[in-house]
Amino acid sequence: MGIASAAFESLWNEYVLWSALVGGFTFIWMAHHSLTYRSKDGDDDWVDVDGIEVGVFPKHNDNITLELAWTIIPFILIVYLTWISWGPINDVWADPSDPASQYGLDCTDPAADSNKCHHVIDITAQQWFWSFDCGELGPSLCDSSQYQDLNGTTVPVLSLKEGEFYLANLTSLDVTHAPWFVEFGVKEDAVPGLDTQVWIIPTCEQADCGGEEGESTLLLCTEYCGDDHAYMAAIVNVHK
Repeated sequence: MGIASAAFESLWNEYVLWSALVGGFTFIWMAHHSLTYRSKDGDDDWVDVDGIEVGVFPKHNDNITLELAWTIIPFILIVYLTWISWGPINDVWADPSDPASQYGLDCTDPAADSNKCHHVIDITAQQWFWSFDCGELGPSLCDSSQYQDLNGTTVPVLSLKEGEFYLANLTSLDVTHAPWFVEFGVKEDAVPGLDTQVWIIPTCEQADCGGEEGESTLLLCTEYCGDDHAYMAAIVNVHK
């Protein structure tokens, strides 16, 4: 449901692809050599190339070409995977004051491009509840006035508009919490005495955002914060 989630999903798919290719090659290589280079009962033609003898180290049969290939090729792959991993990190930690970023400037900034700007909201964490402040944003962009029952617990509902960019200022009133927007693919710590920020880019999996009521996902706390940590949740609604 989110741009950051899509970026990480693409990265995940590429990691899975390379894992399958490297794993398949390695296990096929091992299976081939295990079946090909083995002695058989009664095989008198077997040649002891390693000079195997009890209490004596076997002969060295180095192959410098193979060893270099086995070192250099994985190194190149690791460097490549590290390089592509920077992309989603740049999306998540983009500088909000950089007009060249994909999120633009604060929409209230006179220099902001109305076609590419972000809205600022506040999220406050405390044991064991989330509080949302939409500031001067209208209910079509951000609404935090509703509450809903979630498995017997009354939780707040944060309603956001699909396709908009939001910068959430995070703070905690007591201990460290970590808001995790499950479907958006973003998570950040809310630390007492420290202001942190996280980008929220809500999009819908369905073309109509689930109809008039929109689509919903969960906001959970992923940093243990006390007895009711497991019940510290909120509902995030995305609408057209």
